[in-house]
Amino acid sequence: MNKSARPDVSWILDELVDFRGARHAVLLSADGMRMAASSEVTADLADKISATGSGMQSLSRNAADFVGADAVTWHQTMIQYDGGYLFLVAASTSSYLAASAANDVDVLAFSDRMVKVVERLGPAVAADPRERQGELG
Repeated sequence: MNKSARPDVSWILDELVDFRGARHAVLLSADGMRMAASSEVTADLADKISATGSGMQSLSRNAADFVGADAVTWHQTMIQYDGGYLFLVAASTSSYLAASAANDVDVLAFSDRMVKVVERLGPAVAADPRERQGELG
């Protein structure tokens, strides 16, 4: 599915952040490109979180052997700050869902809600590979 044909899923992300303590949500491709964002997220912030989320996922995946020999599939990363949480969950093999929440969020319930949002998004979360300009053949 090319980018112009991708459905607008920002309304689903708005429903995700309509959760007690939730703040923002961004759908991003594995290579760090913004695919969609909840309405309160500016384009600049969505781009920043997309790039950051891609790196976070890569770092998290590289630490799997620290968890155990069977821990080969990454599912979620959560970081806690003084002011709240940043969540990153797998949405497909080529995309992730990032969300932020306040300290008073029910972490387990919100994480579960993110997984349900990913299920609702279905094929809309599949990111097309980025076209490379000027490659030599």
